[in-house]
Order: sequence, then C-alpha cells, then structure tokens
Amino acid sequence: MFIFCISPEAHNIIRCGKGVSPRPSLDRSIYNKHLESHAVKEYPLPASCIKYIDAVIDSEDLIKFKKEIKRLTSGVEDGEDEEAFDFLEDIFRATYKAYSSHQDIGSSEAVFNQLFVYPYLEAVARSVKDHKCKADFIHGEVYLDSMTKQLKSLGCYINDKFQYKADGLIKLYGIKKLEILLLETSGPLNNADKVKINFDHHKGTFGSLALLKCIADEFSFASVEKFKKVKVFFVHAAESQIQLWSIRFEPEGIFDFWRETFFDIKPDFEDKLDALPRLISFCWTMKSLVQEAVDNIVALREEHNIKMAKYRYSSDIPVLLYDIINPIILKLTKEEDSIGMAELGPFYSPPHD
Repeated sequence: MFIFCISPEAHNIIRCGKGVSPRPSLDRSIYNKHLESHAVKEYPLPASCIKYIDAVIDSEDLIKFKKEIKRLTSGVEDGEDEEAFDFLEDIFRATYKAYSSHQDIGSSEAVFNQLFVYPYLEAVARSVKDHKCKADFIHGEVYLDSMTKQLKSLGCYINDKFQYKADGLIKLYGIKKLEILLLETSGPLNNADKVKINFDHHKGTFGSLALLKCIADEFSFASVEKFKKVKVFFVHAAESQIQLWSIRFEPEGIFDFWRETFFDIKPDFEDKLDALPRLISFCWTMKSLVQEAVDNIVALREEHNIKMAKYRYSSDIPVLLYDIINPIILKLTKEEDSIGMAELGPFYSPPHD
C-alpha cells in the first residue's frame, strides 16, 4: 500500500493535542487554528483526597508505602468520595506491585503490560459504574469486534485469521457491548523500534475509527449534535510512556484525534515524588474522560430511542448517523503497511512532551 494513502491526514483525521506537531508538509496555520479552538477541560482530584495521597507519596520506604496504602480507605466515611478513594487505592496498589517486583522490567512486552499498563486500565474500568454500563477491561490479544463488524458490512472481511487483535479493550457489556477504549503496546519498556511504535500508533488510530463508527450505527437515529460529544479512546504504551488519545467526529466532516494526556514511566521507587503525582493525574483524567464518554453515549441512546419511536410508523425516515458518519475503515497489517511509517509521525515538539 502506498504509504501516504494510510496517512491519517489523508482521511480527514486531524492529529493534535499537547506537544503534538503537524507533519512538516502540512499547513501549520490551519493546524494552529484548530488547536486554538479546542477546549481543554481539567479534571481535578477531590480536595478530600489530597492529604491521604500525600501521606502515601511521602513514605520513606516500601514498608511505610504499603502501610499508608492500607490506611487510604480505612478512615473514609461512607459517601465521602468513597469511590475516589477506592480508585486511588487501586492505583497505589498497582504501583506497589511494580516497585516491589524482582522481574527484569525491560525483558518483554508482557512484563511491561503486567506491571505498568494493565493494572491502571483495570482500575479505570472498575471505576466506571454509572448507567449500569458494566464496563470491563479485557487484556491480551483480544479481537476488536468493532473492526470485524465494519469490515463485514463493507464486504472486506477475509476470515477469522485476519481479525484485528488489540492488546486490550474496555468494553461496555451493559450498553450493546460497545468497545470504547483500545490498547496497543509496542514491545517491552524502553523499546525504541520506531517502525513498530509508529505502526502501532496508526493501527490504533484506524481501530479507534471503527469503535466510533459502531456507536454511530448502533444509535443511528440520534443527532450529529449529540454524536459530536462522544469520544472513544486509544491508549498507546511505547518506549517509556503511556499516551491517551481520543477521537471524535466534528460536523465539518473531520475526525479530531487528540492527545489528551500522557505519563512518563519512572519505575524506581526513588523517583516517586515526581512520578506518582503525574501518574495519579494521568489515571484520574483517563477515568473522568471514560465516564464522560459513557454519559454521552447514554444521552445518545436516549435521543435515538425517542426519535426512533417517533418515526416508527412513518415512511419519511430522516438522514441517519449510519449514513453521515463514514470514516475510513482500514485494518493495517505489519507485513504490508510498516514500511515508511516513520515518515507519518506522530511528531512531537519538544520530543515526547
């Protein structure tokens, strides 16, 4: 496949966000205009949690660290940001496991996932409980059903052997089993294989479009106005960083692919004063964004149900999201599509920040 045919920008995907630069060949003024118009929302932690967080972070050694984690929720009154404390406890327990591990942390992708990726995504999925959405995280070479559905609808599905496999998914089992977050991990911690990293980035980008298209198809009677608020997510773990990207549709016909936040992994306990506040902020932002996405999907479903009932006995059917939201559906394969990926980015300015 000619490499620039799989460039996100060739398919109306604007890739931007904190620290992300456009490709050198693109019009920077257009990019900057889009960047300036993008509203960035903050997700602060509850004030009641701060002193407890500080007690854990300021622990002198791992023994004290573990004790402070146990105290995190022991003195919390029922209803006093209880869910926030439960979430933070999950995050701190995951960090304790990583700090106390004797494994060679750079030995494999499996170790990278087990110590630094999966536990945080599991905590996010467990924390999203509203609307009986039944969010859950599935890890390890999991089929992306959204891509399979879209390829079948286009008549492009070959066979089960060639299905899209993600490294993890958050799925809403209580809302049509919709997939709203996918994970790609590019080898072990500190892997610097740019071909692998950039291939996985683009694989995840196009995979995210399939997630978004499935939501539009499922709630097709809803309005574009409601749908443009819906985000799905792509988590990319590569080198020593975890990045959270979102993608959503804009009425102009473009797809806004936004780097929401990122976290630099510092696996040594001695670096916790710098690393843990950033990790907590990263995880809390991801949790908040996923919950917000569920809220918007539920609002989309409600509008869909109301409008579908209105047109139940009418032959005058309105234009549906199914026909409006039509992103490129593209399943990349490493063998055919890896060459030249470094030329497609993403590019960062300053690098990785």
